[in-house]
Amino acid sequence: MLTEADSRPEPASDAWMARITAGAMHAAARLNGAGLVLAMANLLLAGLFAPAALVYLILGLVAAVVGAAQLWLVVRVELDRRLFEALAVSGDAADLGALDHALSTLGWQAPGRSGRSLAERSRATLRFLKFAGSLAAVQLLLALLLLLLR
Repeated sequence: MLTEADSRPEPASDAWMARITAGAMHAAARLNGAGLVLAMANLLLAGLFAPAALVYLILGLVAAVVGAAQLWLVVRVELDRRLFEALAVSGDAADLGALDHALSTLGWQAPGRSGRSLAERSRATLRFLKFAGSLAAVQLLLALLLLLLR
């Protein structure tokens, strides 16, 4: 006879959680790439149309600021993707302590952030996927505005 405890799904293995997170960071990198292409197109359009009206200059500045945020995100996503790929290969949660020590030594991690589980780290990292999607959507909206206002 199955009990309630037997019917619960098993927790995700650390290796699979790391693989899923690395895959999400790969998708975030693609969104960032699309956003950066749109940012360059937006800057080109804004530069071409800027003599016609001040609104094009403002839209170009917004595109540049959003593009700068995307450049930062590209670096962060790539770093996290590589770290989660390494954790997926090792499949060992004990590696998190060594990772925390390395990040702290480099000054890349605040002192109170060590000791988090892989699940907590994955959830925190997945917000970069949402952020990348949002920035790419803003760039697309800016491109549409630049073209429609012409």
